[in-house]
Amino acid sequence: MIRGFIVCAGKQSRFKSKVPKALVNIRGKSLLLRNIEAISVCDEIYVICSTENESAFVPEELGAAKKIVITSGFGSGDAVWQVLRGIDVQKGDIGFILWGDSLQREEIINYLLDCYDGVSLIPCVVENNPYVCVSDNKKGGVNVYFSKFGETVSRGYHDLSLFCCDILALKKYLCEFHDAIYAPNGRYYHKHGNEMEFLDVFNETNIKAKIIEFTDYREFAFNTVEQLNVLLEQSDN
Repeated sequence: MIRGFIVCAGKQSRFKSKVPKALVNIRGKSLLLRNIEAISVCDEIYVICSTENESAFVPEELGAAKKIVITSGFGSGDAVWQVLRGIDVQKGDIGFILWGDSLQREEIINYLLDCYDGVSLIPCVVENNPYVCVSDNKKGGVNVYFSKFGETVSRGYHDLSLFCCDILALKKYLCEFHDAIYAPNGRYYHKHGNEMEFLDVFNETNIKAKIIEFTDYREFAFNTVEQLNVLLEQSDN
């Protein structure tokens, strides 16, 4: 089974909008619906929102997806853990995890499926001075560095807030890590927060992973409605 998880539980304080960034409506359709369509290959799609923004995620914005409400504020690893612990996951299941404030495309999802061979995939672009740097390691996985936290990297791979992974391995890791370390506090919590924190999954476990290289981060990322409009015009052309 293929499952898709769209994480929309953050506060998104940098994005100046009256609605969550994932629900910004551009040319008659929200970013969330565009991303749900992009991962339509999934058998099940879950939209992860928070108790703070739940009311904005009305049925017409969810399309074929299911809404799961979590208590946010403890990082994206905790958000994914809260969802996965309540889902029956089988060996061989594939999971797509993406952030609601990124723009994904169906052809990229299909490309990742074509590349997937049981090893987690991290789509990246090469960038100078990336604040999130992903590199291969000798153990068949990846190392992740965060320049915002003092680890300076002059050039490297920057992640695109999209992951294709062995969902059972991910669930096992998150649950074991939570039970072993953070059970007294009741949360899987990490110092970095957002998708950067989630990337530490690959630092802290033996999950096999590899980098899938793309050409331009600007094809996916935006911080204003105007930038999103430009991306959509480019994808249409």
